[in-house]
Amino acid sequence: ELKREVNQIKSSQDAIIEGISSVGKKKPAYIPANFMGTGFAINSKGYFITSLHLVRGCDSIFIGNKTIERAGARIVHTDTKLDIAILKIDSVSLLNWKELPYSFKSSSSDLGEKIFTLGYPAQDIVYGEGSISSESKNGDTSMYQISIPVNPGNSGGPLMDEQGNVIGVVSGKKSNAEGTGFAAKAEYIDEILKNITDEELKKELTLSKRNNIKNLKRSEQIKRISPFVFNVYVYKGN
Repeated sequence: ELKREVNQIKSSQDAIIEGISSVGKKKPAYIPANFMGTGFAINSKGYFITSLHLVRGCDSIFIGNKTIERAGARIVHTDTKLDIAILKIDSVSLLNWKELPYSFKSSSSDLGEKIFTLGYPAQDIVYGEGSISSESKNGDTSMYQISIPVNPGNSGGPLMDEQGNVIGVVSGKKSNAEGTGFAAKAEYIDEILKNITDEELKKELTLSKRNNIKNLKRSEQIKRISPFVFNVYVYKGN
């Protein structure tokens, strides 16, 4: 009898603890962002890249995906010509990264080369594939024209080649052509970061140069890359 009562008490306590744990794990409700887009890590030091037009004039920025619920970030560098912004996550301790699986390509890719994107045009990450349709945007050689459907939420996402190298950052879509977008070339981004006058910041903003996924099949590449691609939540006052 005593043993049965002890077991009943224990079961009751376990249920209470489980209930408390469930409450603690409940996903918090967030105020809807004014704008949402995509960003991704450039190195393992807590720095990310996204589109400048997405975060320009914002009051606050948060990033999140399946590995990080939501974390605050701030702008540390921008470039208007390439439409890029470099963000730094406030709580670097949230990132348990030693190195990124992908690298940034330091030379231009060829016309017709197969490419793919990962981004957040919706709440969940979305994959797209296509090819490089032009090595410039209206004569601007710092941009690619790509034959991939681009939605507003794709802005700031990585443009990857078949080996899993980042070759660019998605900037936007061509207004008069469906299934066509633009991306800033990675080689020009690298050049801009190397020319930063703040020496301390320049040391921090080194791009990942080691690729660990070039020999993997596409589905496996996506699994490895996805934790480093984030939904960017942008808040702006009235």
